[in-house]
Amino acid sequence: MIDKLYKRKVFNRAASSYDKHSILQDKISDHLYDKLALINIDPQSVLDLGCGTGRNGVRLSERFKAGKLVNYDLSDEMLRLTKDKFLELFPLPSRMADTSHYICGDIEQLPFQDNSFDLIWTSSAIQWCNNLSVSFDEIIRVLSPNGLFIFSTFGPKTLWELKEINEKISGESKTNKFIAKHNIDELLLASGFNSPLLEAKNITLPYSSTEKLLLDIGKIGASNGNSNRSKGLRGRGFMESIKKEYESFKQDDLYPATYEVIYGHAWKGQQSFEVKTGELTK
Repeated sequence: MIDKLYKRKVFNRAASSYDKHSILQDKISDHLYDKLALINIDPQSVLDLGCGTGRNGVRLSERFKAGKLVNYDLSDEMLRLTKDKFLELFPLPSRMADTSHYICGDIEQLPFQDNSFDLIWTSSAIQWCNNLSVSFDEIIRVLSPNGLFIFSTFGPKTLWELKEINEKISGESKTNKFIAKHNIDELLLASGFNSPLLEAKNITLPYSSTEKLLLDIGKIGASNGNSNRSKGLRGRGFMESIKKEYESFKQDDLYPATYEVIYGHAWKGQQSFEVKTGELTK
């Protein structure tokens, strides 16, 4: 189980360093945005779940100029930076100045009325949900009829190198647990979504050192958030053990970190408005 209070503290601490270290998250959201661009949709209301520091919300706001955008995140510090970013890019008088565009809360308990949003976007966020079924029930509840839910998240092969190393050193993975693509598909259907389309891709980031690898994970707040996470084995000796064991994965003097990224979208209701040109899975 994810300790939400702990994760809020972690994300609040990571907010100021997030943009500098979110290379992977930016790459993922850019690919998701490209997929959205292929779908024929013109929403009047957009919800960005797990908005982080607002990078994705800015792009969505620029694309759907006539629509209302709500930035939603577990971290109030992330939301503060999001508002600063919007007001810098869209100076007063700005439609984004009102506090109703920035709401702090849990994806598993959305404080919105039924049928509130035509488009719900979330990138690299729903892996922090304890009950994905509950989250999908909430998302489809606040999604308008014929509305689109589009998302990215991480699959169980994510950081498999680090998982194997941790299990060898300490007997436990010490990494977050992620849900497989076929299980996500089943949960979407069970919540009432129509025609879910999912794909999984592996992204491997090369690092010059294990210290840099672990620094990136920590600086975006993506460290282990489980409530039963071990509090020990995090000193210099443990880090040296990780560095030593990671040598067996080293390629061309670089340390790989593999992420299984799952992209998907689904509709509420029977009607769908699919791709304009090309294939969505490209």
